[in-house]
This record gives sequence, C-alpha cells and structure tokens, in this order.
Amino acid sequence: MRQYSTAKLISWAAGFVFLSVCLFSTFACSGPRHFFTGRGEPSRSGRPAGAGFWREKEYAPVRAAIPTIAKAEYVKDDELCMVCHESYVRYHKSNIHRDQSCEACHGPGSQHVRSRGQEPGTILSFKKMNPAERSEACMKCHEQDSCAPGTKWRTSAHAHAGVSCTDCHKSHYNVPPGTPATILAELKDEANKIRPVSHQEPKKDAVDMKAIRVASQALGARGPQTCYRCHQQTEELQRIAHPHQILGPNGFECRTCHDPHGNIRPESRTDLCLECHKGHPIMPWKSSAHALHGVACADCHNPHPSTELPNFTTVRHDHVTRPKRLPMAVQDPEACYPCHQNISSQFSLPSHHPLPEAKMRCGSCHDAHGGADRNLKEPTINLLCYKCHAEKQGPFVYEHPPVSENCDICHNPHGTVANNLLRQPTPFLCLRCHAGHRGSAHTNIDKNRGLRPALYTDCTQCHAQVHGSDLPSATRRGSRLQR
Repeated sequence: MRQYSTAKLISWAAGFVFLSVCLFSTFACSGPRHFFTGRGEPSRSGRPAGAGFWREKEYAPVRAAIPTIAKAEYVKDDELCMVCHESYVRYHKSNIHRDQSCEACHGPGSQHVRSRGQEPGTILSFKKMNPAERSEACMKCHEQDSCAPGTKWRTSAHAHAGVSCTDCHKSHYNVPPGTPATILAELKDEANKIRPVSHQEPKKDAVDMKAIRVASQALGARGPQTCYRCHQQTEELQRIAHPHQILGPNGFECRTCHDPHGNIRPESRTDLCLECHKGHPIMPWKSSAHALHGVACADCHNPHPSTELPNFTTVRHDHVTRPKRLPMAVQDPEACYPCHQNISSQFSLPSHHPLPEAKMRCGSCHDAHGGADRNLKEPTINLLCYKCHAEKQGPFVYEHPPVSENCDICHNPHGTVANNLLRQPTPFLCLRCHAGHRGSAHTNIDKNRGLRPALYTDCTQCHAQVHGSDLPSATRRGSRLQR
C-alpha cells in the first residue's frame, strides 16, 4: 500500500477546506434569482419574499335585507310627520334630501300614525337597525349615483368594520351651533342662491344642486373631524406642522388619499405624489427600476408617520443625534431589506461595506428615485466607486484592463466571504483570466512542482499593484510586481 506523509495529508485537507470556502463564496455572492410574488408569499427558494408589491385587500360585498313592518302602508303625507317631528321636516327643506319624503327612508308609516308613535316597531328606526341595514336603506338611492357609489361601499373596509352611512352622514342635519363665522358666511352666501321648496314640487323647479350640497356640508361629514371619531391617532397629523399636515398650507385632507365610500385611492400611491414632487429627485422616477417593477411611493414612505418622539437622545463626544419629528423619509436601510432580502444577507458575510456599522447606507450608492444603471447615483459603477476609492482610479502607466472596465468584475459591493469584497479568493479569481505561470518567462510549474504551493497561495504576494502601477517590473514590463 502506498504511504503518505502527515504533512501531505494536512496539505490536502487544507486544500479541500479552501476549495469549499471558494465554492460557497461563489454561490453566496451571486444571490437568489427570483422575482417577488407578492406581500408575504414564499419565493421559489422557499424563503419569504419580503414586502414585494402592495396589494389592496379584497372584501366580499356586504348586503342585508331592510326590515319590513307588518300591515303597514304608505301615507304619503309629510305634514302628518311635521306635527311631532317639526324640526326634522324643516331641516329637509334646506338639505340635499329635500325632494325625498319621510317614508322614503323610514318605510310605510300607516301603523306609526295610527298609534301616534306609542307602539314600538311601527316605523323603521335607524337607531335600532344594525349598520348593514342602515346602509342598505341608503343604497336604495345611492347604489349607482355619482354622490356615493354603492358598488364601492359594499366592498370597502368601512363596511366590513361595521361602519354605516349614518355614522358619518346625518340625514336630519343642520349647521351646528358654534360654527366659525367664516364658514357661516360661506354657507349664507350659498344659501341665498337656494329657494326652499317642498317635496311635492317637481324636480324641474329645483335649483343648483351644487349649492345645496355646500349648504348641507355633506350632511355633517365635512372635514377630517368626522374621521377622528374612529381614527383618533391621526389627529396628531393636524396638530403638528409638517409638509403633509392635515388642513395645513398644502390643503391635505383624509379624502386626499382615501375614498370614504371605498378604499385607498389608487392614484394617491404615486401619481398624487408626482403632482407636487416634480423636480429632483422625483424627475427620473418613471424610468427607474422601482417604477418599472410596480413599486409605489407609499411602499417606502409612510403616509401616516409616527408623531411620538423618543424619550432618549443619542449623545456622543463629537455630535448629538436628534431624531426627526416626522420621519416621512424612509428608514434606510430598514426600508430596503424587506424587498431586497438577498442583498441584506450579503451584508452579514465576513467582508462587506460598513452598512451594518451605520457608516454608510443604501442611499450612499443608490438613488431610489431613479438612475441610469441599477438606480446608481453615477452613470457607471467605476465612477461611483472612485468617489471613495480615488487611489484606484489612476490613470496608471501600466493599467489592469478589468479595473478600468468594471470594478464589479472582481468585487461584489454588498458582501463576500473572501477578503476585500472579492467574488472569489485569489488565485481562483485571477485564474479565471490568467492561466497561471505554466510556461512563463521566469518559471515553469510543470517542471518545478515545488513552486506550486508558493505561486498558487496568493497572487498578491508578488503582484501587489493589482489595480495598476506607474513603475515597470524588474523582470517583466507591465506585470505590476512593484509594491
């Protein structure tokens, strides 16, 4: 049996381990190749695909049957209702429902009139109906009209949360006491254009409906105060000054982005933002990689930023870090990691740019709003790298062609197993282009096997100036042997 020395066995084991590390670095640095299939859906690799693309939640239509009153018939005389409900009938003569009779919403009232309202259950009371039934009574007229399309309401988040039409709109509405004088003056000017009419008058005598809607203040659903009844946490967005302040100088309201009769307005996710943010850095957005892959502004920027300030402030010897009051800007790199999980994993490898150490961020190299190549801030990768690594730029008398062509040929900027962000350890990286020293001018490995451990350990032991040199080699011109 052939005998092997201990030193040779150790050298073979070390070579096997070294080769395994090289193969791992090759696959680890390449990253998974897949597209995100949706928020939270698994990718082809079996791991979560991250945030992916925003997808609005879909709801089934909400429907209910309006309660009926046994043996009740329509009276068709609102004057009888006015005997007990004078204030309610009077309000109807000046709001948007003035052409509707009382029985159009409350059902046939013969049993209610007969008992003079003493017997319960003889008239439809919105206070006793559940939210779906109350909304269904409104849908009789507002199923397809331009005021509040019922097709949107039935599949809205409000409908599935148990919110009815009458929770925001009040049919018997009048201008409440304490209304500011400026609003009262506006309403008075509009009210002068309205000639009150009774419900018996034909619709051809009706006046401008737009003026009536202004005077009725959308039946009480005017301004964000209606939304604050349920969404109290968003009231801070009106109290604190910022560019997107509710009722602020830019005129933002809840309805700017949200359709109260449906869900989020699709145009508010990107198109509405581009109407105001037309200059830099939004100008190249439409041609950016993010826009081409369906990423919207609201996927990264929180439209409802937290208004709470932390109790502690980071104080160092050289500076004091003060948190932003309203971080509308994204938290880089935390906002990038949910979609770019393969990139985030590379920053955990032994050799990486100091992103985890907070010495730089994704925005140091990439412009999320657009760029010529991979949303880079410079036209080419080399120009971007030279901003920090100016000593590698040259020009050199003896240049290394891959260096002047593309830094990405040898380096993976996000992270690798090999040192110096190399895609593979030397000499495996160098051997992709250089066949080796076999038959070279100063040695021949085929004839002198003892030189193999020395020459195949690390090319940079002799070729120190990999990026280029101004001094010629003592043995071979342009071989960058100078240190």
